Amino acid sequence: MSMHLPLASLGQGPFWDTWPFTPGYGDFSSTLAKFALVAVILGLILLFLRLLYGPKGIFRDKELDREAEELRRKELEEIERAHTAGEISELDYIYRKKRLR
Repeated sequence: MSMHLPLASLGQGPFWDTWPFTPGYGDFSSTLAKFALVAVILGLILLFLRLLYGPKGIFRDKELDREAEELRRKELEEIERAHTAGEISELDYIYRKKRLR
């Protein structure tokens, strides 16, 4: 006489056959787990792309960084000029300067 456990008792019943790719039927916790799985995968993809193409990334175009620094420097010069000419207040000067850094 052999003892066989039903598959459902091992947690491998028909509900888990195609777990992450089911049409969404099931209890609330499994639906949340599916969303969490997708969110983790997308998050990893975004982090990977940020490492490759983000600031100081391996494949980032250095020309973009140079142009951005040049524009930042020009805007800072304009803010300095407007402040010394009295066109903007001290508080506005501080906030605009902080925003550029």
